Amino acid sequence: MASILRTGKLLRYFAGFTRNVVVSSVRENESSNLLNNAPCMCGQFQNGFATNAAAKAELSLDKQIRRLDQDVRRIGRISRRDLEEILDEIRTHRTATSSQSLLVIRCCGNLVPEELPEVRTALVQEIWKTLNALNVPMDISHYNALLRVYLENEHGFAPTDFLAEIEAKGIEPNRVTYQRLIARYCQQGDIEGATRILEFMRAKSLPVNENVFNSLILGHSQANDLESAKGILGVMKQAGLEPSADTYTTLLCAFARHGDLAALKETLAECEQKEIILLDKDLLDIVYTLSVNGHGEQVDEVLTKLRLSPGFNQDAVNVILRLTNKGYEDVGLKILRVMPRSSRVNGEPVDVGAFFIRQMVKANRPVEKILSICKTLQSEGLNPKALTIATEAGLTNGVVNNALPLLQEMKNAGLPIRQHYFWPLICSVESNQVLEIVRRMQQDFSVFPNSETVRDYVIPNLKEKNWERIVTALRDAGVPNSTAVTSAVYSALVTHQIADAAKIMEQNRAYYVPFLFRQPLILALSHTNDYASFIRCVRQIHEGLQFRQGKEEESEAAEGGAAASADRNTPDVVGAIVQEASTYFRRDRAATLEKILKGLVKQGLSISSAKATQLSEQLGSELTPRISELLGKLSSGELQPVALPNSGKRGLDSLSIDELERFIVNVEGKGENANNIKRQLLAACFRSQNLDKTLQVIEKLEAEKFQIPIGVYAQLIDLYTHHKKSSEALENYEKLKAKDATFKLDNLKAVRLADLLLQEERVDAAFKVLEDNKKDAPISEAEGSFNYVSTVWRILNSLAEAGQPEKLRKVFDALVAANYVVPTNVLLGPLIKVHLVKDDIPKAIEAFEDICQKYKSTPWKNELACRLIQKEDAANLQKLTDLSTGIHGEVNSLYDLVFSFVECGRVRQARKILETPGLRTRPQRISSACDRYKNEGLLQPLEGLIEATKDLGHIDRNKIYYTLLLSYDKADEAEKALGLWTKMQEEAVTPNDAFLLKLAEILKRKNIDVPFVVPETQKEQAKARKNKTKDQVTTETAKISEQPKEKPSRKEQSKSEAAKTSPPPKPVSHLSGFRKAILANDPDAAISHKQSFLSGEKVGALDTSRLIELLVRADRLTEATKYVEELLGDKLHPQPKIFKFYLNKIAAAGDLETLERIGKQLNEEQKRLVSFDNRFCHANIVAGKADQFLKQLTTEIDGAKTPEETTKLAEKFPRGGAVGILEKHPELVPQYQSLAEKFAAHNQLGPMNVLWMHLVSSGQEVASKEIWDKHLSNAPRLMFQRVLQTAREQKDEKLASTVISQLKNSKISEGAIGNAYSCLIDIQTTKGNSDKALEVLSAAIKEVSLENINRTALLRLKQAVEEKSQKFPYTIPEKRTKADDSSSSSSSSSSSDDDVSPSIPETVPPKPDSKA
Repeated sequence: MASILRTGKLLRYFAGFTRNVVVSSVRENESSNLLNNAPCMCGQFQNGFATNAAAKAELSLDKQIRRLDQDVRRIGRISRRDLEEILDEIRTHRTATSSQSLLVIRCCGNLVPEELPEVRTALVQEIWKTLNALNVPMDISHYNALLRVYLENEHGFAPTDFLAEIEAKGIEPNRVTYQRLIARYCQQGDIEGATRILEFMRAKSLPVNENVFNSLILGHSQANDLESAKGILGVMKQAGLEPSADTYTTLLCAFARHGDLAALKETLAECEQKEIILLDKDLLDIVYTLSVNGHGEQVDEVLTKLRLSPGFNQDAVNVILRLTNKGYEDVGLKILRVMPRSSRVNGEPVDVGAFFIRQMVKANRPVEKILSICKTLQSEGLNPKALTIATEAGLTNGVVNNALPLLQEMKNAGLPIRQHYFWPLICSVESNQVLEIVRRMQQDFSVFPNSETVRDYVIPNLKEKNWERIVTALRDAGVPNSTAVTSAVYSALVTHQIADAAKIMEQNRAYYVPFLFRQPLILALSHTNDYASFIRCVRQIHEGLQFRQGKEEESEAAEGGAAASADRNTPDVVGAIVQEASTYFRRDRAATLEKILKGLVKQGLSISSAKATQLSEQLGSELTPRISELLGKLSSGELQPVALPNSGKRGLDSLSIDELERFIVNVEGKGENANNIKRQLLAACFRSQNLDKTLQVIEKLEAEKFQIPIGVYAQLIDLYTHHKKSSEALENYEKLKAKDATFKLDNLKAVRLADLLLQEERVDAAFKVLEDNKKDAPISEAEGSFNYVSTVWRILNSLAEAGQPEKLRKVFDALVAANYVVPTNVLLGPLIKVHLVKDDIPKAIEAFEDICQKYKSTPWKNELACRLIQKEDAANLQKLTDLSTGIHGEVNSLYDLVFSFVECGRVRQARKILETPGLRTRPQRISSACDRYKNEGLLQPLEGLIEATKDLGHIDRNKIYYTLLLSYDKADEAEKALGLWTKMQEEAVTPNDAFLLKLAEILKRKNIDVPFVVPETQKEQAKARKNKTKDQVTTETAKISEQPKEKPSRKEQSKSEAAKTSPPPKPVSHLSGFRKAILANDPDAAISHKQSFLSGEKVGALDTSRLIELLVRADRLTEATKYVEELLGDKLHPQPKIFKFYLNKIAAAGDLETLERIGKQLNEEQKRLVSFDNRFCHANIVAGKADQFLKQLTTEIDGAKTPEETTKLAEKFPRGGAVGILEKHPELVPQYQSLAEKFAAHNQLGPMNVLWMHLVSSGQEVASKEIWDKHLSNAPRLMFQRVLQTAREQKDEKLASTVISQLKNSKISEGAIGNAYSCLIDIQTTKGNSDKALEVLSAAIKEVSLENINRTALLRLKQAVEEKSQKFPYTIPEKRTKADDSSSSSSSSSSSDDDVSPSIPETVPPKPDSKA
């Protein structure tokens, strides 16, 4: 058959076709088809679906396919992972359009260059089987796409069998089908087979295009007949077709395949002569063909022909990836060297080759080769981080044999080896190899696993259930005992094994970091209700802290620093745990807290007064007298921890009265002084509250002439009070006053005694005690114990409940006048309650108004509002709202009124308020109210809230519906829950997946039919079908491999056998579903999965951050805030970039309340990293509170007493935000200047620097010069880049000149002055004034050296001068290294003044860099 082509005979086959010849595009390739067809396909996706679920699937698929299209446009390739995700989507929803399926098939060829051809073929076959199983309608275009993929992957198939299969299905092959079957024959060098297909085409009168001739060139080449291959060009011309660049590329590849360099050069010269332009992509195809056919040494000449046109790098990357897969990375390196490198802003070239390194690791190339290429890339400056990238790729793939040698090489190169490098390895190896990785970490790399590594990676992957064996195994692997124990405890708590955790803690004394263990401990309690084990764990956390501080004190004492340890504050770890529990257990909070507090009192543990106060405020109306009493005991400072078993030596304060008395007898019997023990005996008597014993001991000590301190008698008065013996208490009180007229009882004792006297109606005596013991000033918050405040509240509350307003007011005024209390909402509440108890509304309103005006508080506002609503007292309700508005603002007050109306069942009035024009939406307020109603089991307010918000588009009602659903579940109202679903349909509210999943769970539990498609059930079925399909694919692959025409590779055989013997699929985890939903940009599905997590499933900070980002992008800030606070509650925080994005949105909304709440959970370093203070400042600007914000800053600087305090305030001063205030509120400049003067008085010049920048930028030269001369002229560091940026943007040479004139005589570095001159040079150059720019440069080098002028500015000026045919009179200095840059700028003023990285205050010396 080959001889036919050398004659004119074959022309017969084409001569008759000339009238039917189709001249296709010169550049027909996969990417162009994808780009041209994808948009129209996507446009068709909206039709043809019957259900909501299908429509959702369509939308999701549409998004993913659009993303594929964008990737091809941008980088010319896609990843296997993208295709697998789309396949999962199709399987999950059991739907795909014909157009979608066509596009997915097309993408499995050369568009996935990272994968080996056999992998791509297996993927397309799996897709094909899935589409057939789902009965997706497919036509000849799908078969043609499959043929193309087979050709690109060089997959062996029989064209005749393929043709027979098509015809058996009743599908008519078209011209493209026959062209591609010809290409397959030619790929095999089978010209005879290709001719048979040509006969078919001739018989069917099908046109022939250039592709057929290109295939014949390939066929002759494969048949080793290059002469005939070249002869095809003549045949084409005879057939009326002119050979194109594609034809010549095919011919050149034929010469390259045979290494015929002479013919290659000759043909390239012919192309140049005929002006046939070969694209870079064509030349790279030639390079690829030369390489894979063993002629890699001849590629250099072809590489010289490259024009490096736009898009070259994309094509080069694809070829390098394919070459690497074939094992020709040396040629890949040559191409990489040719690729143009882009530059960073500072002019440095961008690192290249990361993709190349990763592909070598992925292709499992020899470690020696990988290291060799990495060293080359580093030595040639192409990628200094090559070794690190290779190691990262090895670790990510989890291949120990590759990863560990690469890590070793990193260590040899002096690069740091970090803990987290080993995490992927620990997760990827078998459980019996985990400890070997831990040993090698220590032995080979001197990296000792920390708690995070052990608890989050090692223990979960050990698969061991016995905690003692886990601790022992970790110790044997070299993990320190404390790390092993604390990690085991943490893992036990995370898996809710709280009893086991308590047992480990009691057996091993260690320091358990409180903030780390707090959250898992509380979650474990919520799952187990094991309060006894919870208290045991809290005790051990407390003991661990004592243990650690004891060691520190010993260390300080040994170093002679014992005095310092006396001032150390012990953290209130117990109080923090209780407060966290109070926040978490919103449902049945009071009952839960009471159990916890009882256990803590029984253990003798204590909490701080501040924590007790916070807890009481948090409880609000839920605060019971019993809880108040327990909090009082815990914060009294009188409790002593009970002795632990085997706790060793006991202190004097832990001995009983009898033991102390025996001890005194023994000590005095030895003739030693026992006074200290006697003092302890008195303390023990008062702790026991045994009055008779206490009196007996005091009498005995007085008889022994023991000097009893006067404070003991004060305690005795308190003990009489406790036992309700007011006469004896007063008698002793009078005796004390007689001995010492200046003596005063402390506040708690005085108030307790007065309370007892009031109970006995001895009112005058009570007021006399209060008057005699009044203080000069109110107690500070730090000094006031909660026990004391609680006692005062109980006194006032009892009077309120008794309905005695006059007596109550008199007592309250006496307490305030004598400085016993500072009025708070809690203490003011009884003043309103006393009138409501008597249903005396006018008096209650009068008292409320008085409190608002006097104390700026609104106690019992909601209860009062509800009473007024019920009585339909509109006048007083308006008055109440007006008073609240003056304190809390209009929006908050109106929302409070909405909730009051809803709680009273007045939905219409609530709705009227929500419809108020201009009322800002506060989704957080609605969300908080929903949660409160749910926790309190209130259904009616939630139902009312749904009615009140009906058809209000600005309110997200899904939250209300979902909360009501949970409340119906709690109330066991399944029918109402189902009715809610129907109501949502009536109101056109689309239920999200979380709602449907929860409703389905409720209905199934009650054996009620579920009338809708359950998202989760559908996914599980899809996963089952996926595994079934995999089995079918495996069987089919095995059948194909048995055919004699194509012998399967060993790799394919082993893969097939493994598939046959693979275990049954595991159930799909919600964690996996969560991550897929995130990747699909579907926050609703992600939230649904997250709410359905099983025990042990947990989302990391990274995944939660991605969810937060999706919610923020969708403007669902309330939900985003919920997950941000959830992370912060776990002592984690979102990724900095996402956290900043979220905070920017919150600030842009002016949501100060949310920002304040988040700010309380961040330490100073975390605030600095996310520029929190700048964002808080911006929120104040948006909220219209810039004035108040400046006043707050003024108050803070006025209150600063020490240099440390002023330095701290300067560090957190929002410089970027301050610029915003000055720009948007020029009227506040005088107020800001006053604030800046106060900072400057403390030698903190940052705020003044900001003011100077504003004045200079706004053209107020005189005012800016005045500030400059007074404050900034001698400053060593300045911010002015924002001014230069403004000058550049506005091309304002006067502004740049002003900055230069003021900087000239300052103390800042030459580099900083050089920056200012560079700006002016740039402005003049941009304006086309190169002569003026040269004059500026001439003036500049008199002030600073040429090295301090921006090199880029010099290069631009040089180019402008030379374009005018003039000579540039200066030699541009060589580019400086990073080290040079850093050293030169260390004292410059170029520190950023934006709101991302606030500078260090001027008076603080820069800290030396510390390397981890």
